[in-house]
Amino acid sequence: MESDIYLRKAIDEYSLFEGRKHCFPSVEDIHIGYGIDENYVRCMGASIASICFNNRRDNLVFHVLANGLKKDSMTKLNQLANDFNVNIHVYAINNRTFKHLPVQAHFPASIYYRFILPAILTVPKILYLDADIICLGEIQSLPSVDMQANVVAAVPDLESLASKRNHILGLKQHTYFNSGVLLIDIQNWNNHYVAKKALALLEQEPKKFRYPDQDVLNVVLTGKVKYLGKEWNRINTPDMVDNGIILLHFAAHPKPWSIAWGKSDLCNDFTRNIYSKYENLSPWKNSKPTEPQNYKEMKYYAQCLLKAGDYKEGFYWYGRYLKTKMKTKLCAGNGI
Repeated sequence: MESDIYLRKAIDEYSLFEGRKHCFPSVEDIHIGYGIDENYVRCMGASIASICFNNRRDNLVFHVLANGLKKDSMTKLNQLANDFNVNIHVYAINNRTFKHLPVQAHFPASIYYRFILPAILTVPKILYLDADIICLGEIQSLPSVDMQANVVAAVPDLESLASKRNHILGLKQHTYFNSGVLLIDIQNWNNHYVAKKALALLEQEPKKFRYPDQDVLNVVLTGKVKYLGKEWNRINTPDMVDNGIILLHFAAHPKPWSIAWGKSDLCNDFTRNIYSKYENLSPWKNSKPTEPQNYKEMKYYAQCLLKAGDYKEGFYWYGRYLKTKMKTKLCAGNGI
């Protein structure tokens, strides 16, 4: 297909980290894909470690589409593959293919890499995961779910968000899903030209899609979704408890590897140490918490500090928030 050729051109290099040596492709293999940049390689490492730890009897094959990974990150991915005896395929992506698509601070170009997976893989299904997902249980039953001729299997998003997005997007008789977990039937995806339709809509109406990849997939895949239980994509909330969650999605901010995590109401008795447990099983163990990366994160961290009574640090970060926001808006206004 013409769109497949177009997407394959986004791949500059390919590497295989072969932790499970001398193995041949099998129908029992579970293929899992990610789309990241250097900012998310660390949490993806924890995600992979959590899947491997909780699914030791399964043949796991990982596909990582990534832009700008440093040499140290590649070394760590190799170590991760060897530590858990799994194969990790790494595809170096250039962003020229996606240069006309909308990006934001929380939505970099890597959110579109998932569109490449069905164009390059010949397996029946691929389980796409956002990098901020931690696995807490066994996943072997998911790839064998009856898709009932649908293109993807996904989990409905939080109702508070879903109803608003359906209204804005003009979707009727549709259950808005979260795109962080997608079980993709590759043949059906390609037969319905999902990537081609989605990328065309994003270029035509970029301002329409607040959550670019997720919104456009809900539009294109209306009527083509097999819905899964919430245990397969449980988004973290302040009141979260352990109720049979298999895939825990740290979709909200701050993230659990952030310096703001411990001061956030999202950090409760259940969620507090889940991420760090699995990161410490990976080559990224003992990594320092990250500082706020953009003005929105700076504002939130400042508010957390002030609420906790740490006024010196709070006002310092609030000042950084104001300066960074002004600089960001000026650059955007000047087209920089």
